[in-house]
Amino acid sequence: MPEELTHRQRPPCAICGGELRFSHREYAGRGRSVAILRCIACGGLVRGELGEDSRRSPPPSSRRRPMPDGGHPDNYVLDAETADRLLRSLDQEDPGSPRE
Repeated sequence: MPEELTHRQRPPCAICGGELRFSHREYAGRGRSVAILRCIACGGLVRGELGEDSRRSPPPSSRRRPMPDGGHPDNYVLDAETADRLLRSLDQEDPGSPRE
């Protein structure tokens, strides 16, 4: 049998006494953030408690993998004929550009 969820009671809005709902998180420096609550009655904003920003994960590293010993892998999407046509069409559009 699942347990019932318990909800923490948020204090009422200091301006009008209305219900506060979560709006967004605001960065507070040094890896911490503050929850911003918005009143559903008057639209007033209230800053919540300062806390550790554990929800945010570090950005993924852009790890560069070394190329295989044989150089670039073959492109199995383009066959040789399509690749040749593509190269010829690029040469026709800009014949003066150097090719690597």
